Amino acid sequence: MNPIPNPFHSVRLVTLLALLALVANPGCEHDQASPTETGEAMLSVGTIPDNVACIRVSVVGEFRSVVSDFPVVPGDTLVQALSGLPVGKDVFSANAYAQDCTSITKSTVPMWLSDEKMVSVAQGKSSSVTLTLYMNGRAKVTVEFADQEDGGTDAGNSPDGGANAGG
Repeated sequence: MNPIPNPFHSVRLVTLLALLALVANPGCEHDQASPTETGEAMLSVGTIPDNVACIRVSVVGEFRSVVSDFPVVPGDTLVQALSGLPVGKDVFSANAYAQDCTSITKSTVPMWLSDEKMVSVAQGKSSSVTLTLYMNGRAKVTVEFADQEDGGTDAGNSPDGGANAGG
């Protein structure tokens, strides 16, 4: 019996930054990015898992952020341009949701998520970043406090220093 490959195991979100200057300023080098400078990247996603209907890519720069939602179809791939990105040190991240992109709110829990990656985005230079999406595990965690009338035992106050405490 041949095992069926599991597309959930290694969903990789590959973002190739082919930075194209949308605000051209040839011949000038800047030590600091201007809030009006922008770049572009190409988003490439492998096979979309069955439980994903929307992929959200977030790019956070020094002066502004860009959030792009992409409706996807399970089993398909996605190649899409990301434009208007901030220039400078940007933090890239991605989430994948089971809901349609129009249904996602701030409280919607993603089915898949990536770690953040910092990438320097500069006009006229190409960079790349790979974001790997991981299944988002969920758990209900309960923390309880025991109501002890004696406040517990203090081993430091016992004659033997607590060596024989607890039986």
